[in-house]
Amino acid sequence: MNATTTMSLSLSGADSVGVSAGQSSVQAGYGISLTDMSGFHEAIARAEAGAGSTLQAQPVQAMGEGMQALFKPLEHINAEAVSLEEHAQAAMAAGNDMTPGEMVMLTVRAHEFLFHSQLTANIANRTSDGLQQLFRQQA
Repeated sequence: MNATTTMSLSLSGADSVGVSAGQSSVQAGYGISLTDMSGFHEAIARAEAGAGSTLQAQPVQAMGEGMQALFKPLEHINAEAVSLEEHAQAAMAAGNDMTPGEMVMLTVRAHEFLFHSQLTANIANRTSDGLQQLFRQQA
């Protein structure tokens, strides 16, 4: 097969529900193989055979210590955001104008939150870059 050749997959009546009227095949482009087509048809057959069965819920495993350590900075940022939002909501609900000192403190807390967010994102990006470099070196 060359790059311009397309393969036509025929669909049975039940499979062609999503196909528009007058069109009875799906066009597959470059890179499809007979193995891909065979695997696709087997997957459809397995899905149709198990259509009457229901999926069973699987229990979720508790996070390990490593995952908890990864989420700790994000939880801290989330707690800061909630605290900042509660402070702003309380100031708005009071109905009084904020004093200049309160406005400065709210601004400082917002900037502190922004700093922590940027710091966490920077650490995550550098960690990701380091892992990618490590995988490249080991490959």
